[in-house]
Amino acid sequence: MVLSGLARAACPLLLALQLGACALFGAGRVDEAQAVDAQAPRDRSQQRVRIFISGVKGEMKEAVSGALELKGLMSRADASDALVRRVHRRAAGQMKKALQPFGHYHAEIGSTLELQDKTWFARFQVDPGPPTTVAGNAIEVAGPGGEDRRVQRAVAAFEPRVGEILDHRLYEAAKNRIADALAERGYLDARLVEKRVAVRLAERSARVRLKFESGPRFRFAQTRFEGAQLPDEVLAGYLPYQPGQAYRQDRLIELQQRLLDSDYFGEVEIETEQERAVDQQVPIIVRLRPAARTVYTGGLAIGSDSGVGVQGGINRRWLNDRGHKASLRSEISQRLNTFGGQYIIPLPGADRTSWVASLGYRDETTDTSTQKVANLYLAHQHEHEHGSLSWGLAAQSGDFEVGEVPGSSTLVYPEVRFFRRMADDFLAPRQGWSLAVDLRATPGGGDATFAQARAEARLLRPHGDNRWLARLTLGTLWTDDFDKMPPQLRFFAGGDRSLRGFGYQALGPPNALGKVGGGKYLAVTSFEYEKHLFDGFGVAGFVDAGNAFNAGDFELAAGVGVGLRWRSPVGLVRVDLAQPVAGDGDGLRLHLTIGPEL
Repeated sequence: MVLSGLARAACPLLLALQLGACALFGAGRVDEAQAVDAQAPRDRSQQRVRIFISGVKGEMKEAVSGALELKGLMSRADASDALVRRVHRRAAGQMKKALQPFGHYHAEIGSTLELQDKTWFARFQVDPGPPTTVAGNAIEVAGPGGEDRRVQRAVAAFEPRVGEILDHRLYEAAKNRIADALAERGYLDARLVEKRVAVRLAERSARVRLKFESGPRFRFAQTRFEGAQLPDEVLAGYLPYQPGQAYRQDRLIELQQRLLDSDYFGEVEIETEQERAVDQQVPIIVRLRPAARTVYTGGLAIGSDSGVGVQGGINRRWLNDRGHKASLRSEISQRLNTFGGQYIIPLPGADRTSWVASLGYRDETTDTSTQKVANLYLAHQHEHEHGSLSWGLAAQSGDFEVGEVPGSSTLVYPEVRFFRRMADDFLAPRQGWSLAVDLRATPGGGDATFAQARAEARLLRPHGDNRWLARLTLGTLWTDDFDKMPPQLRFFAGGDRSLRGFGYQALGPPNALGKVGGGKYLAVTSFEYEKHLFDGFGVAGFVDAGNAFNAGDFELAAGVGVGLRWRSPVGLVRVDLAQPVAGDGDGLRLHLTIGPEL
């Protein structure tokens, strides 16, 4: 067994079931009529043979059509009349055989063959006849594999069931599912010792008999790593099994995914060396190709909230033989300048668990505030394909001005961040949901005591070829000194990801000067309906409503608008035009956003 990291997925076993004359019953005769001229004339009037089939549709029509040797003569201008007649006489038998995998063993084929000018017209009227049904199923797995729950589920799901049509495609797929279940659970010597489909034509019934011999269950032996840039003791921490444990193929897939998620490797290939197994202990080889050690990123940064600028970064995938990581990133835009770095100490084994230290500086100007603040975050982080959970200690210090009121503070506090997302496609989803929750609080001793909670939920659902998206954002803040709260710990509304039709953080309760000073509470909701146009393009209509506010002082703000959607190779691009319909707005605004919806 080989698992390739290039595909990043396990490929299912393809059924070698052809629904033509060769399906299940042996190959038909091969002669000169089977050669198809690749340069067939597109003008049908020049065809040597034209074929018309009625009485069946869909897959059955495709099967009987594909079984016809006569199709090979359609563009053969040199095909003699005698050859056409001879091949036509075999057509009925070929079509009948093509229908047998669908459970139809009593088909009747009516046909005519007429010559008009130089073209033969072959017409077939197909009557599949009554189907053959399954009268009995005897499916057995002898040996210890017969007691395995996964194998038992595959046996219980065997199709076609008693009373159903004998569909050979279902039969082959179900037979392979049992074989796959045995292999996946470690019965690597399993054999199919008996297979029989006994068809009684007169009774239009069939009885299925399958018997597997599972053999003993194999166990994991030692795992050998080849081609890695990190020592074996580090890589061994990613193993989801131990030597001596029962073999399970899903454990190898999990190992492959863990190694790929580590970001150390560009390719992971896992091989089971069954031929070298001793006492049912099977060795595992993991062949690795290191990824590029250093990744540089850079480009334009364009956002209606931050303006136009440039951004760049450096990511060092491993710094030492323990697999430590580091990265630097920066953005210089019209209204936002940031610089930051991270140092990550991965913990092998579990899904992307690590200790993270990050340090950053933020210089930002919005419609209501300015800030120059340094941030430090020390956390334990756990990531997986559906989200993340981190907890740790955060600190920030700097000067700011909100609503023309200056301030300065230094705050140290514990913080928890949770994110969960489920979607049918993370890059271009049609349905799914996400939930993000941030909790932070300080017990006192700094410039201010506070507690804050913020949550955002999104729900995406299809409606035919179209979709709708609903969003709800809630937040609450308690503090003994609101003036010491920097802008990112206060609540504002407005902007690309809040209330479109309003400037970024332009909404909130007024301060003593009558300017927007941010609030202690936040409630914003949105509903959007997108109509698919073509390819990756669509148009959307939306309404946003809510505001940031203090207790007993809520003022509704709302905006409506239309937008263009483009599913680009780098993610969804949204261009929106929004107009305020309630609240303190100043006319039509353009919003540009690039990134996932969930």
